[in-house]
Amino acid sequence: MNCRTLFLLLTLCAAALTISGCGKEKLYSVSGTVSYKGELVPDGSISFVPSDPKLSPQGASIHDGKYTAKVRKGTMTVRITGSKIDPNQKMMDGSPFWTDFVPEKYGAQSTLTVEIKGSQTENFDLE
Repeated sequence: MNCRTLFLLLTLCAAALTISGCGKEKLYSVSGTVSYKGELVPDGSISFVPSDPKLSPQGASIHDGKYTAKVRKGTMTVRITGSKIDPNQKMMDGSPFWTDFVPEKYGAQSTLTVEIKGSQTENFDLE
C-alpha cells in the first residue's frame, strides 16, 4: 500500500467516523477545485484539520480536480495529496503506474489554512 492510498483511507475513515459520530455538530458543504502548477489534480485527497487537536479531521477524495467535503466551522489546516498516471512507467502486471506529484509542503507538512464559516467554495491553486 503506497502513501497516497494510506493517506486517502485514513482521511475517509476520519470523515466517516465524524459523520456517523455525534449528530449534534453541524457540518457544512465545502467544495471546489484543486490544481497544481495549473493542472487539475486528477486523483487525490483533501483534509481539513481543526486547530483543536481533540477534533478529528474531515475530508474528501479529489477526482478530476474537484472535491466536496462536509466540514465543521472554524480555522482549518488544509492538507492535499495528488497523484497522476506516469505515462512513461507501468506496473509489472502492465497496469498504470501512479505517482505522487503534489509536494509534501501541501500534505503532511502543510501550512495552508482556511476559515470555514458555513457552506462555501474553496479553490486551491497550488504552485
